[in-house]
Amino acid sequence: MSWGRGTLVLDPRENGPRGYANGGFACGALAGFVPHGPAEVTLRSPVPVGVPLGVKSRLGGGAELLLRQVRGNEVVAEAAPAEPFVAEPPYRPTPGEAQAAWDAHPFRGLDLPLSDCVVCGAERLDGLRICFGPIPDHPEMMASPFVVPEAFCDDRGELRTPAVWGALDCPSYPAEAVRRGRFALLGRLAVHRRRPVVAGERLIAVGWTESIGNRSMRTASALLAGDEIVASGRAVWVEAKPDAV
Repeated sequence: MSWGRGTLVLDPRENGPRGYANGGFACGALAGFVPHGPAEVTLRSPVPVGVPLGVKSRLGGGAELLLRQVRGNEVVAEAAPAEPFVAEPPYRPTPGEAQAAWDAHPFRGLDLPLSDCVVCGAERLDGLRICFGPIPDHPEMMASPFVVPEAFCDDRGELRTPAVWGALDCPSYPAEAVRRGRFALLGRLAVHRRRPVVAGERLIAVGWTESIGNRSMRTASALLAGDEIVASGRAVWVEAKPDAV
């Protein structure tokens, strides 16, 4: 990821669906333009990687991410300030349960639109390696261990903001979509980080479904350090139409 004056270029290595940014990374990059505190980002369309995207400030401290086109600019994402929040998981898995969930990652060995995702791609040895899986007796939940990689940290050894958002994105993927074999896209993500996340820190990433609509699903996620909730997120996922996969 790199910045210019009023521009943002997302690193092609930080992809979700092939050719597009991981939703959490894209949201977190735009959230960096929100001056203070938590933010909420709405994705209007998949965000391309490796191309200059315009950033436009909005009244009230928000920002828009623009894809420049010959005839006008397309708004691909919108960010706005959000109130602080803490999402409390309905169950806190043990490290052993999180590892068992990682071992049971449902997409391992499959060629799917998210197989190369920088966050949850099982074959991405250069990614965050948050390969979430189910927790027995808690069908609404997903979990994974997460060892913070230095490659995604800044000069102070702290996990960069887009990577924090990415770490909260994929574990929030709806368990219902996994069970039904459906593909869902991130539509909205809000994140509140309570303290810095540092290189080498051992966390548990957990996500859970809060409600299910016709095609949309509301979920939440958290990064746990023992009994501490380091950061948490709230997401809206939208089931993709069959011809869009």
